[in-house]
This record gives sequence, structure tokens and C-alpha cells, in this order.
Amino acid sequence: MKEEIIETLNKFGLTKYESLAFYYLNSMIEAKAPEISEKSNIPRTKIYSVLKSLEEKEFIEIIKGHPNIYKSIDPSIIFKRETKKDK
Repeated sequence: MKEEIIETLNKFGLTKYESLAFYYLNSMIEAKAPEISEKSNIPRTKIYSVLKSLEEKEFIEIIKGHPNIYKSIDPSIIFKRETKKDK
């Protein structure tokens, strides 16, 4: 199941790290960057740029603070939006 979801996210134009970060963040609903890094096995040195990229692609929201909190956008909204792009 996880592999199928990751593959679908890749088809939506996400990189491997972006797909992994979104997958694990979605399971946590919202989290801090180190937590996402730990769950997804994305190096801490890369997690912030990966999360920023996901925000730019409108897959997550960043709640500014110290530390920032990262929140996934509802996958059904993303799926509808991304499948419309293909048409």
C-alpha cells in the first residue's frame, strides 16, 4: 500500500524525498521537521528544503513559529487538483 501511494505521488511530480515526507506527515497530520525527518528517514540536512518544496507545490502548509509546524493538505483535495491537471 505504501509503495502504491509513493508511486502515485511521484506521478504527481514529487521527488522521492517529497513523496516520503508527505506520506509520513499525512499519517501524523502535523509535525515538526525533526519528527518528519525521523519517521521518513530523510536526512535532517535535507528535510527543510523538502518541506519548503512541498509547500510551494501546495501539498502542505507551514504554520510559522519557533519551531515551525508542518501540516499536510487533505489528500482528497490534492488528488482532485492533480488529476484535473492531467486533463
